[in-house]
Amino acid sequence: MKLLPIIFIFFLSISSCAKLQEWDQALANKQSQTVNPAVDQTPIQEPKAEPITAPGEYNLTAPKSKASFILYVPLDYTPTKSFPIIFCYHGAGGTATTWPFYQVTKGSGFIIVGMNYKATESLELELMKYERAFFLEALSMISARLNVNQKLIFMGGYSQGGYCTSMLGEQLLDRLAGLVILGAGRFTIERYAPLPRIIRGKPIFIGVGQADTVRSLAKIAANTYVGWGADVTYEEWVGVGHGISTPEFPSKKLLSWLENVVSKNQKAN
Repeated sequence: MKLLPIIFIFFLSISSCAKLQEWDQALANKQSQTVNPAVDQTPIQEPKAEPITAPGEYNLTAPKSKASFILYVPLDYTPTKSFPIIFCYHGAGGTATTWPFYQVTKGSGFIIVGMNYKATESLELELMKYERAFFLEALSMISARLNVNQKLIFMGGYSQGGYCTSMLGEQLLDRLAGLVILGAGRFTIERYAPLPRIIRGKPIFIGVGQADTVRSLAKIAANTYVGWGADVTYEEWVGVGHGISTPEFPSKKLLSWLENVVSKNQKAN
């Protein structure tokens, strides 16, 4: 009879270990960069897409996602050369825009995509699969029309667009050349760390006004990314609050940062 308690404890220990393994696996699945690939990463074929050769702004709608976006073709665009591309996410209450990347690049050197939100502006983690699907569909549509450098895809945004960049961008890090988080921090600051092999060395630009109410969150995000091994550039703008009221976007480093990432990528390839 003395053996029964020992046997019971033995099997209870095995059961507990199994539960812990199941929980670890669940967390690993949440952090995976390849969630539901059959739904979210299936290329969308567009055999009838007409190439775009003229610089300017175009309004397009993704038929599968049923969401619209702005496509800006830079002044120096030529189909004989592949161009880097920036996906821009707007702030709360706004609509698709190329601001501030058009202002920073002065309309040259980069294709810019002003994205709307497909599912919600509340940035709920469980709804990011819809934003990811929309991003991939828009990228496919643009790549069928323009000569896009697939190794130089950037994602960025201001305020809510910056938080979206942290959340959605981390799920797409293997596809992105860098993240640009402006006037914002990291959305899930204490949870869901990206896979080390993907975040390590990844260029991330974080910019915020010194008088911005989210300045502390931006600094925490910068330190967090540094701790994970990312290549972080942090900039503060003197006398700037959360509402940008300067004639030009106040960053002095963003354009050179973008150009430096492009240059390093081109040298490596």
